[in-house]
Amino acid sequence: MKRIIICIAILLFIFLGLICSSLYVMEIEDHYGSLQEVYFESKNGDIIVNKQTQNFGLISKDWKRIHVITKEKDTVDLYEFVNENKYEVFRSENEFYLNNLTFEKIIDLKSKKLIESIINN
Repeated sequence: MKRIIICIAILLFIFLGLICSSLYVMEIEDHYGSLQEVYFESKNGDIIVNKQTQNFGLISKDWKRIHVITKEKDTVDLYEFVNENKYEVFRSENEFYLNNLTFEKIIDLKSKKLIESIINN
């Protein structure tokens, strides 16, 4: 009897875990839609560039959202920053400071292969 209760408790715990993880993924998909790849593939400190507006920023993630910290020190949600334009996400071993970056410098770093393109749209 004791084994049956333990097995039921374990199965219930696994079932609730699957439901919670599914709801979490659905929340991300509902908010970001086609940008959910950026949410799952990017890390804090990655550089995101809006190719059409030539704006860029650093990615800051929490458990439900991605915020882009721009050079003007404002924080914008990823969806608002990209605004259905072309974008690219870069990652580097080195830490970059927004004050030292320009769009041209980011392109130069990409051509020198000092930053790696993670996501390209």
